[in-house]
Amino acid sequence: MSTPMLLAHLLQFPFPGLPVVALLAQIPLASLAIVVEWSQRKRRPGAQPELFPAYRREAQRPVAGRTTAPPLQQPETPGEPPPPPSRPSATPAEPAGPTPSVDGSPTELPEGAAREERAEAGGKEEIVETAAPQPPADITAGAFGEPIKEAAEAPRKQPIPIRLGLRKTRENFLARIRAAITGSTRVEEIYEGLEEALIGADVGVETSMKLVEGVRSKLKNDARADVIRDTLKQEMADALISIERPLSDAAPLVIMMAGVNGVGKTTTVAKIAALLKAERGPVTVAAADTFRAAAIEQLQIWCDRAGVELIKQKQGSDPAAVAFDAVKAATARKSAAVIIDTAGRLQTKVNLMEELKKIARVVGREIPGAPQESWLVLDATTGQNALSQAKIFSEAVKLTGVVLAKLDSTAKGGVIVAIAEQLKLPVRYIGLGEELEDLRAFDAREFVDALFSDTEDTGAAASGTYAA
Repeated sequence: MSTPMLLAHLLQFPFPGLPVVALLAQIPLASLAIVVEWSQRKRRPGAQPELFPAYRREAQRPVAGRTTAPPLQQPETPGEPPPPPSRPSATPAEPAGPTPSVDGSPTELPEGAAREERAEAGGKEEIVETAAPQPPADITAGAFGEPIKEAAEAPRKQPIPIRLGLRKTRENFLARIRAAITGSTRVEEIYEGLEEALIGADVGVETSMKLVEGVRSKLKNDARADVIRDTLKQEMADALISIERPLSDAAPLVIMMAGVNGVGKTTTVAKIAALLKAERGPVTVAAADTFRAAAIEQLQIWCDRAGVELIKQKQGSDPAAVAFDAVKAATARKSAAVIIDTAGRLQTKVNLMEELKKIARVVGREIPGAPQESWLVLDATTGQNALSQAKIFSEAVKLTGVVLAKLDSTAKGGVIVAIAEQLKLPVRYIGLGEELEDLRAFDAREFVDALFSDTEDTGAAASGTYAA
C-alpha cells in the first residue's frame, strides 16, 4: 500500500486522525517510564553497600520463645551473585571464646545465649546463628539458666571505741577530779573537793559519799594526787564488778524491755536482737507497744534491718496477747531468744505498771520462769532522772539489768555508777551511736579505764547524734 493510501485510510471517517494522535501521545509516557525505571535501579540495595549492617543483623536475631518470619528476599542486582542462604545449626553451637569488649578486654558471652558472630572469609561477612536459649528450669536460676549466687553477708562493723563514746563524760569527770586532788595539799580539802567533783559528774550524792569514804579509809592521810586517783578508780571498778552476773542461758531466753517514751527503747530492742542473733541464733521480737502511734511500724523497719522476725498485731491490741503469740512462735520455731517491746507511757501511770505485770504473768504461764530477763532502757542524757525512773519501774517488775542509751551524747555518764551502787542492777549494754553496731555489751573494767584515760582514740571518727 502506498503512503497516500495509508494516510487516507488513517484519516477516514468516523474519527479522522485519532490513531495518529494516540500513537504520538505514547512517546512521552514511554520516556517517563524509562527515567523512573533507571532511578529505581540506582536506589536498590544491591547497587550500593548496605548501611548499618550490624543493626539489621541485631533486628533479625531470634528471640527465645518467639518465632519470627524469614526476612524478605531482596531483588537480585544484575551482575552480582545472590548471597548464600543462612542455615540454622542442627544442634546448639558450643559457646565461642571470649569476645573483645569496647575497651579491648575479653568478655565472656553467656552460655547458651542466642548470638551471632561475624567470620571474615573471602572478604565477606558470614552470619552464624546459634540456638535460642532455653528458659531457666529453676526459679533460683538467673538469666540464661545460671544459678543466682547469694551475696556474701557483709561483715558486722565494729562499734566506735568506748573511749571515744565517753569523750564528753571523761572530759567533764577528769577535769573535776584533777582540780580536786591538785587544788590543795590539805587532806580534808582534797576529799571535800573530790566528793563535790563526783556529785557534779552525776554519780549521785549517796554514791559519791560512799566512794570517797572508801578511798579515805584505804589511804588515811595520804595526799598524793596519783595515789588518790588510782584508788578512786579501783573503788568505782569494784562497785560495778560486784553486781555483775552472767546472762541466763535459758532457751528460748525471754527478755522484757521497759522504759519511758523517748529514751530510745524501740531502736535499742532491734539492736539487742541483732547482737543476740549473732551470738545465739534466731531471735523473735514482739511488738507489744500497741499504745504509741507508729511504734509497730518503726519496730518493723528496725527488725528488717537486723534480719529478725517480728510478731505483731494491729494498734490498740492487748500487749499481753502479742507477747503470748511471740512466745508460742519462738517455741515452735526454736528461736534462741524472744524480746518483748513494751509501751513507754509515763512511769507514774498506774495502767502501764499493771500492763507490765500482766505481760510477765502471761509469758510465765507459757514458759515457766519467763521472762528470765527484764531490762530497763534509760537515757543517759537525763542523769539522775534516769535513777528515779529505775526505782519506779523496779516496783512494778523485777528488773535484772539496765541498758543505757545515748551515752555518747552526754557528760552525765557517771550515772552508771549510781545505778550500780544504789539499785544493784548491772548495766547490760550501752549505746554509743545510732547504727545497729553502735550498741555494745558493757564491760566494767573497760568503762573505768576509758573514764580515767588521759589519751583519746584519734583513729576513730567522731560520733554523731543519737538515739540508741
